[in-house]
Amino acid sequence: MRWKLIGFLCGFLLSVSVLFYLYVDFTKDLDSPESKIPTGLLLMYSDGTPMSLPRSFWVKLEDVPPYFLNALLVSEDKRFYHHPGVDPIGIARAIVRNISAMSINEGGSTITQQLARTLYLTPSMTWQRKLKEMFIAFWLERHRTKEEILQMYINSVYMGNGLYGFASASRYYFGKELSDVTLNEAAILVGIVRSPENFNPLKDWQISKRKARTVLNALLDEGYINGSVHKKALEELESMNYTRKVRIDMDEEIFWRVVRELQRLGYGLDELRQGYKIHTTLDRNLSQAASNLPRTVIAEAIDPLSGAVLLYKGVGLTYPEGSRLLGSAIKPFYYYLAILEGWSIDSELMDLPLKIGDWTPENFNKSYRGIVTMRQALVDSLNIPSVNLFMQLGREKVVEFLKNELKIAGYYPEDMTIALGTLETAPEEVLKAYSAIFNGGVVLQPYIVKRIEDVNGRTIYEASPKVLNVVKARRLSPPEASMVLLNVMREVVERGTGVRARQRVPVAGKTGTSLKTAWFVGGDQTFLMAVAVDGTNLTGGVHAAPIWSQLLSNYSYVGKMPNWRVQASLSTKTTLPSLTLDVNRIIQWLNEGTLSVDALVEIASKLDSTALLDFLSSINERSPQLAKELWEKIKFKRSW
Repeated sequence: MRWKLIGFLCGFLLSVSVLFYLYVDFTKDLDSPESKIPTGLLLMYSDGTPMSLPRSFWVKLEDVPPYFLNALLVSEDKRFYHHPGVDPIGIARAIVRNISAMSINEGGSTITQQLARTLYLTPSMTWQRKLKEMFIAFWLERHRTKEEILQMYINSVYMGNGLYGFASASRYYFGKELSDVTLNEAAILVGIVRSPENFNPLKDWQISKRKARTVLNALLDEGYINGSVHKKALEELESMNYTRKVRIDMDEEIFWRVVRELQRLGYGLDELRQGYKIHTTLDRNLSQAASNLPRTVIAEAIDPLSGAVLLYKGVGLTYPEGSRLLGSAIKPFYYYLAILEGWSIDSELMDLPLKIGDWTPENFNKSYRGIVTMRQALVDSLNIPSVNLFMQLGREKVVEFLKNELKIAGYYPEDMTIALGTLETAPEEVLKAYSAIFNGGVVLQPYIVKRIEDVNGRTIYEASPKVLNVVKARRLSPPEASMVLLNVMREVVERGTGVRARQRVPVAGKTGTSLKTAWFVGGDQTFLMAVAVDGTNLTGGVHAAPIWSQLLSNYSYVGKMPNWRVQASLSTKTTLPSLTLDVNRIIQWLNEGTLSVDALVEIASKLDSTALLDFLSSINERSPQLAKELWEKIKFKRSW
């Protein structure tokens, strides 16, 4: 007998030692339970209305009605305040019932065990998971108070339809705060816990009411309510009808755009998920209108005077996932540089075939006008004159301007094709740079978080404009150059490629077309929007500009343009530098009769001396007779 007792004690001590070792080993590296609570940020539009219902919304324990807590405890864990995380009586009852059923049908889990399962484990019903659940429950009880555990449970328990916590469920299913639910609504919410996807009122209202009756009966049995209250509650429950109150649609692109900015500001989700309100800069009407657009449409808008993001749709979950080739939407950037350096918008540019290495750029309609002004080239989005302007400014100078002054991040190709928009960048980068044109030369950091309120309603962060750079003055100041360029960009919309974006009030803008994307970027001094449409065989003027106009009808656009005065004198350039003209094609046109000798003489006579000699030399290599004819006519048309 003595040896049996010793053997039993040794076995018992060994078992306890093994369990204690497993407990320590399994719980030593557990993250804090607060870090596991599902995210509960409440995002707001700029007008203060909720953007969507968060899938988890934090509520303090003191704000939970007593009758709700009674319903929860009587249904899920009657002995919550009397056990150390695991209830031996509940486990014994579950074991008996599972043995009787020859399967694991009941777990006997306490609220602490349910919290452990929600935060750290999977819902699979195995003995291994059950043992881990018990270890974590003991650990939680050692490191957190009963009130803290109950509060975390209330805010994290799964409630069906992607919802976590009773506060979100009360908003979603009943359209009210948890503190405002009735006794019957509290019973319905508690009844959901056992099988969230099957017992929620949206899935089956009758089953949901039946489970609520079970909760009400338990409240009566435990003495939390008297017979008259119980009877009245059952009568009201029987007559209740249900309609869904609130939508939970969350735009994940907006969510992660906000999260990235919050992290940049130094705020982590562990802190903010506990019921913080994030007031965004997003315009509600504009955002809701954009939500109905096809997935192939990308739209973003900002206030060019502050950098506040007013619309964010289709850009992508991970910035800059929305990067695209710009096409002709890049042209205003180096036209801006030319005007800053003193170029008159009436300066002349060559519009004849070019050949730069193996690259032979074309105008969109494959026709040429010989010589055009900068104004005409931008209004009609002519490629060849724009490439000529780009070459005269110099590739290195333009790229330096885009990178270091306009602060455009993106992929820059190492060739001249960048003149026609092979720069690959994101819509937000485009708007950031366009804003400098619209506001007089200030490059601002776009932001989407306007204000952050903590759980007590105190403002802990208030946004203000952040200046990234100010464009350097050259011959003209940035406001003067902006004024000149915006007047031309208004013509783009009034009579050029952007005419489908025309409004009753002024709009300045520019179209862009790349291989797979059509663009329109435009607005006024207080509103700037970029629309990009993905697809093939599209153009900015035909496919992006109308969508821009459609979206604008949902915004109080006023067409406010600046009235800066241009004091500096501008240089109107009428002689053209040496360019890489495609002489073979020019001769071909002459032979075909597409281009007359007299027209070519008129164009060539405007070349500067070096350019003219280079041009005639190239012609002479192919046709000495034509070169002589041109020279005889040109030498009398100009002074030397």
